[in-house]
Amino acid sequence: MTHVTHLSTPLPPSAHDDESAWWRRQDMYPAFSWPWWVRRGWLFWPIALVYGVGYASWHAFGMNAMQDWPSLALVACTGGLIMVNAGPLLATGVRYLGLPLQIERGLVVVALLVGLAIATMADTWVDRHHDHLMSSLNGPDMQAPIPALFHAISAVLSFTLNNGTMVLVAVGGGIAFFHYMSERRRMAAYEAEVQVNAMRSERDAADLRLAVLQAQVEPHFLFNTLASVRSLVATDPKRAAATIDALADYLRSTLPSFRDSALQDATLGKQIDICHRYLELMNVRMDGRIRIVIEADDEVRAMAFPPLILISLVENAVKHGIEPKPGPGEIAIRAALRDGRLRVAVEDDGAGLTPGPSHGLGLANVRAQLRNRFGAEASLEIAGREGGGTRAVIDVRPE
Repeated sequence: MTHVTHLSTPLPPSAHDDESAWWRRQDMYPAFSWPWWVRRGWLFWPIALVYGVGYASWHAFGMNAMQDWPSLALVACTGGLIMVNAGPLLATGVRYLGLPLQIERGLVVVALLVGLAIATMADTWVDRHHDHLMSSLNGPDMQAPIPALFHAISAVLSFTLNNGTMVLVAVGGGIAFFHYMSERRRMAAYEAEVQVNAMRSERDAADLRLAVLQAQVEPHFLFNTLASVRSLVATDPKRAAATIDALADYLRSTLPSFRDSALQDATLGKQIDICHRYLELMNVRMDGRIRIVIEADDEVRAMAFPPLILISLVENAVKHGIEPKPGPGEIAIRAALRDGRLRVAVEDDGAGLTPGPSHGLGLANVRAQLRNRFGAEASLEIAGREGGGTRAVIDVRPE
């Protein structure tokens, strides 16, 4: 029933050709649907009537037989309407049966062939009626001068009669058949475009959510860092200066990443550099407690990688792993390409991750970002390490 219902709905603009020309307005609807058939009729019905009137007038003026005009006009107009309507009308009826696609297409072909046979019989009927009228005339003595207009009509009729089958196929739904056969492909292309746009919108929304989350975290992080500098100015000026230098390096590498162009051209190497600057700053703040390990070769650093994901995992490693643990600790970022898949791990030997609102929200955003960017080709796994600490592993198939 859904299949039948959609026949009365206009096709999406991108699923049909430019129908701005008035003679193609019917193609904005599915071929062989009632709205298509009616709009097609407004084009072809007048043509059929003009054909009938022109045929009768050509005979009446050419043979000086005006008495034949009414009957020939009626027969020719009726025959013309049958020729342009038979195949399309039968094919339209087939589409509203709601049959499976392959059966429907087969029956549409049969309907058009039956319509062609009916149109041929209608054409023969018109010709026989004309022949009957000609037989009642007395030959060339009845012929009168033909007005110039009907010389043009004679040329059109001559082309139609000499190419009768081709014309009948064209006006009987042959052209529309090709439009019908490509309709499913065009709709599939449109639906694919809609799906791609939806995925892009979801990805952009995830980027925005992650950027908002980062923007919410940054002020808190900056305030804490500045408060730390303020307390160090009096007690340890050298360390305060080192903290300011590390903060400047971090902001210098981080702030450009929030620009639109940077978000679109983000690479794993750029994200690792941001994380490195962040860890250096945190290491200064924590009086050198963090040992930083980076393992990533030039090949993986050059790969495209979503922004603001890796830093979330590194922040969690500092906040939930190293800060709660007394003494020194290690945070490692390791990236490698194996069997066509990119694996990026953030490891710490700290206290381990504990459930919490900010932790859950951050990881949820990371998973949403990965899902929207890579679909089923990405995963995030969080697990404990032997001897303490946590390992967060992102596994993706590179774009």
